[in-house]
Amino acid sequence: MPKIAIGRISHETNTFSPVPTTLESFREGEGVLEGDALVREHSGAKTGLGGFLDVAAEERWQIAGTLAAGATPSGNVAAAAHAALRDRLVARLTAAGPVDGVLLHLHGAMCADGAPDAEGDICRHVRAAVGPEVPLVVELDLHGNMTAPFCESVDAVFVYRTNPHVDPYERGLDAARCLARILRGELPRPKVYIVKPPMLPPTINMRTAEGPMHDLLEDGRAWEAKPHIVDVSVFGGFPYADFDQAGTSVLVTATDPAAGRACAEAMGRRAWDLREAFLKPLPAVPEAVERALRLAAGRPGKPVVLADVADNPGGGGTGDTPELLRELVRRGAAGAAACVWDPETARRAAQVGLGRTATFRIGGKVAPDAFGAPVEVQGRVAHLSDGEFVGTGPVVRGRKMHCGPTAQIDAGGLKIVVTSIRHAANDRGFFRVGGVEPEREPLLVIKSRGHFRADFEPIAHAIIEVDAPGAANPNLDRFPFAHVRRPIWPLDRDLTWGGSRASTPRIR
Repeated sequence: MPKIAIGRISHETNTFSPVPTTLESFREGEGVLEGDALVREHSGAKTGLGGFLDVAAEERWQIAGTLAAGATPSGNVAAAAHAALRDRLVARLTAAGPVDGVLLHLHGAMCADGAPDAEGDICRHVRAAVGPEVPLVVELDLHGNMTAPFCESVDAVFVYRTNPHVDPYERGLDAARCLARILRGELPRPKVYIVKPPMLPPTINMRTAEGPMHDLLEDGRAWEAKPHIVDVSVFGGFPYADFDQAGTSVLVTATDPAAGRACAEAMGRRAWDLREAFLKPLPAVPEAVERALRLAAGRPGKPVVLADVADNPGGGGTGDTPELLRELVRRGAAGAAACVWDPETARRAAQVGLGRTATFRIGGKVAPDAFGAPVEVQGRVAHLSDGEFVGTGPVVRGRKMHCGPTAQIDAGGLKIVVTSIRHAANDRGFFRVGGVEPEREPLLVIKSRGHFRADFEPIAHAIIEVDAPGAANPNLDRFPFAHVRRPIWPLDRDLTWGGSRASTPRIR
């Protein structure tokens, strides 16, 4: 019976985020699970690890759980936190004794102090622990910033093919089934080939239902129908990482070097040709709010959504920038509902008491000089809860979500849900836990870049993405990049690829 080790360490690092990332961030986020606890938590779950475990049951593998940990995107992972998680995973792997294969579910855009290519560092340590003959297969997020050293440590890569990400389970199945074929001798041991066009696109237009990512995924599927190509993984990249390998990449898992390199080069060229389609102009706060209020006034029973994409906690935003809320207060926008991360206000609301009115200073606590000072409102404490719920939407379905002590402040009909734990509001439950039924509200303010669409698009009359202050603003000219490789598009617009002013494809 083959023994397979499984594990997960996941963080999408925004090096411009003012929110620190410590070991406690992982404990407060997805938690830190080890050994049998990891297996119990993910058995039957529609997660990447759940996909690994379902294939393990089919194949009658013996499973060795190592470590599973994840944190909400934020600033660089502290060196001590990265080392502690990595070393504990490797220690569990070593203690399991000789294994026949390893399956990891990582992110791809984790940057740690002293280890900006954190996934490459993790996989190098895993490879050193198991030796060169044991297959290592990895599942990743399509916002990963991938590197050649990472590719040298692994045997196969399977990236999400949906954005919003609703297929981690399915891609976990694909990764584990690839490992099963390798172990049975049905698939010659593959290698991973990488190409990195000089592109650092914003994430705003990386949806996979339409646009450039959709087209690239279709091209990748066509390549997979050809001999020797096991998988084509397209990474839009994560631009808020000031790291010299940040940006778009294509990783091709193949059993033949010539086929793998040809596929990677062709896909890289295709991504370069589509680069302008990744850009998307957005309205500023006053214009966006004016349009939203106008649409909400004539809505056909569905809410209008203002997407505060620049303050997306799922991309490292603080979750508490106040400018959209300030504009709604200024306009007296009764009938709107918003979610804000503000543990101080949640605590104060509990002290004030349910049904009582007080003055609250909401948002703007983390970086007031950069993103705006708190908004002062007179409001009634309309709801208090422990912030616990089980997700029902496609992105977090079935997961236990922990928002910490949560309150709803009703400021003249403007319903402000304040939570104590930072999350992107990618499920309707983030409103319901604050006593708001999102389907009934004329206007919703959601701090998320795109994953919210999976649960909110079916109920929305319209979605308006806003150019507001925040650590994940899609206008990359706002950020003081110091370490990304240059020249790179769109920071450098007058750029050719393969000519005298830019490097040629980097293909392993």
